[in-house]
Amino acid sequence: MYQAGQQVVYGAHGVCTIVGTEARSIDRKTVEYYVLQPVQQPDSRYYVPAHNENALAKMRPLVEREALLALLRSEDIRSIEWIPDENRRKQYYRQLITSLDLEAMIRMIHGLRIQRRQLLESGRKFHLCDENFLRDAQRLLRTELLLVLDIPEQDLEGYLQNLIGE
Repeated sequence: MYQAGQQVVYGAHGVCTIVGTEARSIDRKTVEYYVLQPVQQPDSRYYVPAHNENALAKMRPLVEREALLALLRSEDIRSIEWIPDENRRKQYYRQLITSLDLEAMIRMIHGLRIQRRQLLESGRKFHLCDENFLRDAQRLLRTELLLVLDIPEQDLEGYLQNLIGE
């Protein structure tokens, strides 16, 4: 399914490179694992069982450039539905961070940025938990966007603002 050298998004760990596969024996049973190296933490490794559907469901290939551009230009990411109840919002964002749903993650970032701007303009504070979710989502998405769009890191923010129109 996946090949050595392929880059994937692995749950809340972000973009990883598959460095190969490795067979490991556990309780006299040999299991094949994908060995993942996080792009942002090259000294780390994650081992994902190659035949475990639940584990593989936490991995997806990087989005194709044209699909990403279409998504970023789409009106769908601008449709935000603010969840006023903080506990429900936290629960939803926690699930979203690990869901691999790129569109929902971009929509969440867009919505949080708009909410933060509106609150600050009205002299109110942005909740710390929302700030943390925004930071985590941006961190997870940043590497994938840089790799797929093939632009320098310092240009990413301006590029996105121009494309999305924030």
